[in-house]
Amino acid sequence: GSQARADDTIRVEDIRFERSLADDAWLLWARFSVPAGPRIEQALRDGVTLHYVVEFDLTRPRWWWWDQKTVEARQAHTLSYHLLTQRFRAGIDGDVREFATLAEAAQAVAQVSGWSVVADLEPNTSYEARLRLRFDRDRLPKSYQLGAMTNNDWDIDSEWKRFTLTTATSASAR
Repeated sequence: GSQARADDTIRVEDIRFERSLADDAWLLWARFSVPAGPRIEQALRDGVTLHYVVEFDLTRPRWWWWDQKTVEARQAHTLSYHLLTQRFRAGIDGDVREFATLAEAAQAVAQVSGWSVVADLEPNTSYEARLRLRFDRDRLPKSYQLGAMTNNDWDIDSEWKRFTLTTATSASAR
């Protein structure tokens, strides 16, 4: 939403995209900034799990035809609070780690490390890539969603980061 406060935007801070040495996969490393203010902490302490989605799209531009959507990869991240241990939890694609502070857990949620996103790219070809981490407001409990409609508290924007990826020939990539 346009009324979202500036500190309520999830931004891409860093991207690294590398050819895997093991196979034809390409690996993605990324770091985002994720808002973790008081109301997010309150929601977590109230037992709400916050859902985020890393979205990575790869398109091959073609001047003679429509662009070819090559890859659409998604990774689920969650932020939660465990009442008994009183620790914050970061889940990355089902792998859950615990942290003493919300800041640490949010930092973990904001990372993508060596995610194998794509294989079989054409050599010597340019692709348009875009990446973002999106807060999934629809996964909030209904009571929060109703609140979210009347105030912009849960309008957490996420910006797309676009970049061009050019594949090297197989020979030079190995």
